[in-house]
Amino acid sequence: MPSPRTLALVLLCALVPGRGRAHALRLSTGEVMVEGTQIRAVLQFARLELDALRPEDVAGTIQVTVDGAPCALASASVAPAQEDGVAVTCRWECPRAPGRLRMVLGFLDRLPEGHLHVALLRLPGGTVQRTARASAPVLEVEAQPGAWAGAGRFLRLGAEHIFQGTDHIAFLIGVLLLGGTFRQLVGVVTAFTLAHSVTLAVATLGWLVPPPRIIEPLIALSIVAVAVENLVALRSPLSTARVKAAITRRWRLTFGFGLVHGFGFAGALRALELPRALLAPSLLTFNLGVELGQLVIVAMAWPLLRWARGLPGMWPAGIRWASAGVAALGGFWLVQRVLWP
Repeated sequence: MPSPRTLALVLLCALVPGRGRAHALRLSTGEVMVEGTQIRAVLQFARLELDALRPEDVAGTIQVTVDGAPCALASASVAPAQEDGVAVTCRWECPRAPGRLRMVLGFLDRLPEGHLHVALLRLPGGTVQRTARASAPVLEVEAQPGAWAGAGRFLRLGAEHIFQGTDHIAFLIGVLLLGGTFRQLVGVVTAFTLAHSVTLAVATLGWLVPPPRIIEPLIALSIVAVAVENLVALRSPLSTARVKAAITRRWRLTFGFGLVHGFGFAGALRALELPRALLAPSLLTFNLGVELGQLVIVAMAWPLLRWARGLPGMWPAGIRWASAGVAALGGFWLVQRVLWP
């Protein structure tokens, strides 16, 4: 029979994937302007993601049509962008002003796996956002869109941000290790969501934007804190009342650190520089996506952890080891983000 320590380490490896940064989405952005019969686009990429694609070749991979008729590429240029990026500016001449605009982004096939392109399309009827990836490389929109057109895509972006964020997942696993009813855990996760919704909105609106060199270490510290709370609750001699009390008040800890995590989430939206008219639907659907992602993680991890706690030697020894592993992981990220931001 494996020791509690071995079981705990196997459990952690199964639950926490191997990426260390939560907010470094593989992301490029675009701004597309419809100006009569001309279509102009400014696309921004991180230089490190263009190993397999020269910036000069980006424009040639894009197919643009209006109402089914092709547009001709008239010009393309490349210039440096902020934070070691590259901006590609393209212009197409179309046979008519678009009623329906369609852009096929061929460059997505050549970028690293998981890359997401988020575009703002400024049209005569308003501005909308669209997302594209290698499996769905098409941006398509009517020239007279509704205010909420395309906002649902941010639901997916919010869920992806949780699933790709190892530190957020580690925090959730730390919360789940101590146990509790499914209803209690959903309440804890919802408290986390309410808190990060506040700071996500505050940061995205630009009212308060703490620098990542402060927020990223604090997120790592939150992982250490929740794991240490587990260890304190499980200290010898074990007290069931003490464990239940820790579970009951856990929402306070997750609410407090949810405020910190919200500033981290905001980086994904701030990078898009959304116009204010799109902030409300984008924030709402992004938050819903984050909440759904968290609930999926809880629904998957809760029964597994409940089963593990029933194994011989796992309660409380194995959970102590698992909590110590979460604390060590958070501590590693804390040191990494302080010394190498």
